[in-house]
Amino acid sequence: MSGNHTIQLRAIDALLEWAELAHPQALAALSEIASDHRTQDVTVWTKALNRIALFGHASLEPGLLRALADTGHRGVRWSALACAELGFRRAVPLITALLEHPDPMVREGACEALGLFGERAAVPALTALLNDGTSWVRSRAAMALGQIGGDQARAALWQAMMERRNPKAGHLASAIAAFGPSVVDDLITLTADPDPDLRALACRALGSTADDRALPALEHLAAHDLAKTTLGGLVATAAKQGLRTAHRIRARTAST
Repeated sequence: MSGNHTIQLRAIDALLEWAELAHPQALAALSEIASDHRTQDVTVWTKALNRIALFGHASLEPGLLRALADTGHRGVRWSALACAELGFRRAVPLITALLEHPDPMVREGACEALGLFGERAAVPALTALLNDGTSWVRSRAAMALGQIGGDQARAALWQAMMERRNPKAGHLASAIAAFGPSVVDDLITLTADPDPDLRALACRALGSTADDRALPALEHLAAHDLAKTTLGGLVATAAKQGLRTAHRIRARTAST
């Protein structure tokens, strides 16, 4: 590929367009690019990895594992996600180690990859990142725990939400909602908690479950709970937002 960066980017875009049409030469060229991060411009390489599902196959595993082990490389985040996309489970220990990487973007990518893997062994490490200093890392760790599921992940999210008692912890509520019907009764109980912040978080989570049992509780709070959260918003407003979310999800489900 040409040494001119602009030409390289145009070329990778063209290859990706041809790959969408399953053009064999484009698929082969993209595989060659993805196979060795050491020989590629990082922008070109990561652009290819963003579309790894188009051309990825088992022969790329050694090169992607090598890239994943090169933790100083600027594309290490994308190598983690590519390994997850292709289901290369040998990458899991290396990705788990990236949860302690100094770059928050890398930590966030590692969380996303482990969530895609559904890696239950990573639950303790992901739980630790619920206290990360970067907000989007905390959010992605919570999302990953919701994707992974299981009692340990659920307990970690619930404990974190109860300890935060902060309406800004919506990422925790959303992740808890991913557990579906099994958490609805506990969330309904939480709508009667004395703390307005927890009631507001319960509303957000209940709305995201779109469960039939959640609607009466949300309707009641929307009509009657005028308490303010620490951010100054009303619990009633959170309940109305939860109702809108639930109705939107239900409408979307009904149309499919």
